[in-house]
Amino acid sequence: MPVRFPTRLAVCLLAAVLAPLPLAAQTLAPPEGRSAPMADSVVSRLVAWRARTDQPVALSSLTAFEWDSFSVIRTAAGDAMANCNREGFLPCAPDLQPPPGTLIQVLRFDRAGRSVYQERIMVASANFADPLPTAVPRARATLVTCPDGQGQPRWCVQSQGAHPQPLHSLDGG
Repeated sequence: MPVRFPTRLAVCLLAAVLAPLPLAAQTLAPPEGRSAPMADSVVSRLVAWRARTDQPVALSSLTAFEWDSFSVIRTAAGDAMANCNREGFLPCAPDLQPPPGTLIQVLRFDRAGRSVYQERIMVASANFADPLPTAVPRARATLVTCPDGQGQPRWCVQSQGAHPQPLHSLDGG
């Protein structure tokens, strides 16, 4: 039996990968009471990066808001439903939500000890490998592709001992 992929999710992911992503003029922190549009999604930028290259990426080049550290946490999908369309949680349509109780990853950015942006990771190509990053300082937040236990590509924080590689941004810089 073929795997059924929700049409709306496929369209959102395709738009995220194909849409131009100018970083300089955008802010990812949505105005109070409004959700972040898909083009402002850090997760969609991670997906787009992986679709273009396997080179390391400085996470700060994918964000246009101020942050000191980032973490990835696991939470039950049902717990995050109350935050749908607020604080960067996307998507919200019922057919795009994982079943309640499913563990999902949430990308969280903090500044001065407070959350400034968080977003659910709903796409396998944006998932992080275990152990999940915790309070990674901005200066060390360079992501690389690494395999998980099943050989699937995941995001990992580049280790301190790794050879420096040139970093690029999505806008070609």
